[in-house]
Amino acid sequence: MKQLFLSILLSFIVVYSFGQIKGGVKGGVDFCNFIVSKSGDLFTDETFNSKTSYHIGSYVQNSFSDNLAWQIEVLFSNKGYIHKVDDQSFNVSLNYLNWPILLIYKPIKLLEFEVGPEFGYMISGEDFMSSFDLAVDLGARFNISDKFIAGLRYCQGLPFKMKLDSPEAEGYDPTYQNSVFQIYIGFNLINEPAAE
Repeated sequence: MKQLFLSILLSFIVVYSFGQIKGGVKGGVDFCNFIVSKSGDLFTDETFNSKTSYHIGSYVQNSFSDNLAWQIEVLFSNKGYIHKVDDQSFNVSLNYLNWPILLIYKPIKLLEFEVGPEFGYMISGEDFMSSFDLAVDLGARFNISDKFIAGLRYCQGLPFKMKLDSPEAEGYDPTYQNSVFQIYIGFNLINEPAAE
């Protein structure tokens, strides 16, 4: 958690350095899918099941014009899957620090569309996974008021190769992807016109 708070502090330093007009905190619900490909019959349909989880963090936004802006976020995201063995279910957590870097299009004051890459670092999870993660984000957010926002986002991870060294995995070359749909709310701590 110390890493998260340091990242949030750095984000707000960036806010003031570049005349940012919006900045705040956000959090919400994650609907996580762990997609495995090229695994043949190595895994069953019950190995990786979807789970509901959460994310929390901060964001800063600076406008190019009335309609365009960039936004940087620092998020702690609890991703993962449900693993079923016989009649028991195990909640597997994949904890990430994520840094979305987004291009924002604002057709009207109430509505913003966002797209961009999301970089991730896994701080705890499974040994067969890479500590680095990369995804593409696409979403929309609603400016409910000067203080409150709400949004939807889909985060599609790129495929990474599983690091499997067990004898049962010989001859297989499986890959995995994190796929997450987010619903969130946020609170603007800063919402000021850019400096002249």
